[in-house]
Amino acid sequence: MRRINGILSGLFPGFQWVDAAHWKALLRCPTCAQLWAVDEWDKYQIQLAVKIADEEGWNASDEALRKGYLAQSRGENASAKCMWNGCEKNQLNGSAYCVDHLYATGART
Repeated sequence: MRRINGILSGLFPGFQWVDAAHWKALLRCPTCAQLWAVDEWDKYQIQLAVKIADEEGWNASDEALRKGYLAQSRGENASAKCMWNGCEKNQLNGSAYCVDHLYATGART
């Protein structure tokens, strides 16, 4: 998975469109046939490109990957607990919340 910015046709010239669902496009590399699930452009969200092994089920929930990206991009603050009532997980840097609760607010980076 990697972060991208921009319009799909400009970022992936020559890639073949295979399918689309849930604000993502499934693209195939014309050289190696690797499949990629790529987010449609949205100025309020980051775009991610995720390697896909198989067309079947390609549009299944990728929430765990997105939360992983969020946690990796922020880092964890092991000295402070999440401020969400009853949560005992560690905060992410730059936030009062853990990855689950920060993600629930709509944050992606």
